[in-house]
Amino acid sequence: MIREGQRSGPGRAWPSRDDARVLAATQMLSGGAHASVSFPVERLSQGEDYTYFCSFPTHAEPMRGKLVVID
Repeated sequence: MIREGQRSGPGRAWPSRDDARVLAATQMLSGGAHASVSFPVERLSQGEDYTYFCSFPTHAEPMRGKLVVID
């Protein structure tokens, strides 16, 4: 997914938003800036792991986390 996002470029804030794997995205942020996202949780499955990350080139490895849906 990271390579596809790099092809999308800064005009689309790096993620390929037409990719079905992208559940939510923010605009590109400057250092120290904050953003929030909303998405329909019914698209998530219990027990699955969902990775979130910064899609700016070279940021994805150190700036990532995992969302886990539990009951």
